[in-house]
Amino acid sequence: MLSIVIPVWNDPAGLARLLSSLLLLPHLARIIVVDDCSDTPVSPLTLNLPHLEGEDRVVWLRSDTQNGAGYARNFGLAHVTTSHVMYLDSDDTILSDLAPLITELLATPAGAFDFCLFRHVESRQRSKGQPGPLPLDQFHWNIAGIGGGLRGLTMAQVTRLCRVSAYPWNKIYRTAFLRDNAILCTEISVHNDVELHWRSFFHARRIYASDRLCIEHFVHETGNRLTNRRGSNRLRVFEALEALRQDCEKEGDLMITFGDALIEFYLNLFRWIEKRLDDDERPVLWNRATDFLLASVNRPAFQLLASRDPVLAGRLNDFLERGVL
Repeated sequence: MLSIVIPVWNDPAGLARLLSSLLLLPHLARIIVVDDCSDTPVSPLTLNLPHLEGEDRVVWLRSDTQNGAGYARNFGLAHVTTSHVMYLDSDDTILSDLAPLITELLATPAGAFDFCLFRHVESRQRSKGQPGPLPLDQFHWNIAGIGGGLRGLTMAQVTRLCRVSAYPWNKIYRTAFLRDNAILCTEISVHNDVELHWRSFFHARRIYASDRLCIEHFVHETGNRLTNRRGSNRLRVFEALEALRQDCEKEGDLMITFGDALIEFYLNLFRWIEKRLDDDERPVLWNRATDFLLASVNRPAFQLLASRDPVLAGRLNDFLERGVL
């Protein structure tokens, strides 16, 4: 059976819409709503969904203080009692492909996969008449060659698809896999899903993927959503990245397997953050990023990168020498 964890903060309309559609899904045991201290506490009455009063498939949790989506997801996971779990955001929309994917996954033998990655619709692409993931994500799906439904991934496909955007809601997890490997979200205000995404790929023994489009994710260009936040709180990303570095330090093979993808991710992430910082904050990013990369990429790892991807090795070298992202 499946549980769905939904963090929410001041989005009653989105949550109400999502709940109504989720309750129609097959094999659904629990929807765990975690209210991250919204101004008006969420409940069936405040959402104008009185028919959910007494609905035992919906669990209502609330934080006394606003702690962010990472904390909310971890809080929700602690209350999951089903074999599988997925995370959604309150403003996500489920698409028709999700129900058959859930049915197909839960029909597999127990423990057959640790998590399943699926495609999504990105609202900015849909608005352009091109429904699907962002172009770079779709590029990785194309290279991986996933087509024709559900399949187990080869290592070559794993190291390609780990490069899709580090979202928490494009996967269905085996609950025991997350718990056995202590895989959680980082409890920071932004970038909380980086650790969840990458450590899942690090520790999974069997990953499934489906090219089904299961979720539409909405990107809000304005407002106080996490994507829109600017400033020095972006520098807390290093708390998430440190968890990845420690994993790689403990298990040396991770840099051999994932080094190219990780370094590409780090450089792209730092460039993305740089654009969201004030001028006086950018040197702090450059200094911390340099220290982090030097601690993460030793000489053997750099030599391996140079042999596999000389262009990426050049990008890394340019940043370490001149701070050029």
